[in-house]
Amino acid sequence: MADPRTTLALGLLILGLILAAEATPQGRILGGEDVEQGEYPWSASVRYNKAHVCSGCIISQTRILTAAHCVSDVGITPVDVNTLAVRVGTINQYAGGTIVNVNKVTIHPSYGNFLHDIAILEVNFLTFGDRVGAIALPSTEVEGSGEEANPEDVDAELPNGTPVYVAGWGELSDGTASYKQQKANFNTLSRSLCEWQAGYGYESVVCLSRAENEGICRGDAGAAVIDDQKVLRGLTSFNFGPCGSKYPDVATRVSYYLAWIEANSQ
Repeated sequence: MADPRTTLALGLLILGLILAAEATPQGRILGGEDVEQGEYPWSASVRYNKAHVCSGCIISQTRILTAAHCVSDVGITPVDVNTLAVRVGTINQYAGGTIVNVNKVTIHPSYGNFLHDIAILEVNFLTFGDRVGAIALPSTEVEGSGEEANPEDVDAELPNGTPVYVAGWGELSDGTASYKQQKANFNTLSRSLCEWQAGYGYESVVCLSRAENEGICRGDAGAAVIDDQKVLRGLTSFNFGPCGSKYPDVATRVSYYLAWIEANSQ
């Protein structure tokens, strides 16, 4: 007959292994889950020398937004367009969809140190369909009022705690690159709370809160931050410290740049 102490010890060991497995990162984008094909048709994989480096967001059949630091050589001088391409129409960064050439890169003239971290890629004409399409840009009016929004009242656009969503091909929680696009949920932080938590309360950014060990990581920059109405509210920019730290993630606020986007999308 087995010694009860041995049986108890074995049971505790098995329980410990189960708990450890549950606590170990499960190969997701820091708390995200797989995207379904066609779920985020505005998504693009921005590629440098044929390798994925960042995400992008389709806003028209010839324009894609991404983070400026993804395509910057020095300051506002972009890398050679011949080194760039984008893959669209697939959730797999390695296969499927269509790879299109980049013909021009326009980096915001005030970009520097991750502020004004936005760039426009002019690409070959995209054919829209179920898996490729443009995201809606935000309105310059206060929703439902017909009045122009005050650009300084940034918390009126996205009040603290507004649910937003991001999908990208950034590193997974186990440190490997994700071949399949991942999505995750966030909540916005007010400007004052972002200033308090991270010392980063700029009008031109949107701060994103989430649990620790979740959030954006390398390869996610430039991904669309969308709201419940599938309107583009931001472009993921950077995270403080290691991925999934206690600090909020930061995105570039798209509404802040609407005039610049329009002027450079003709």
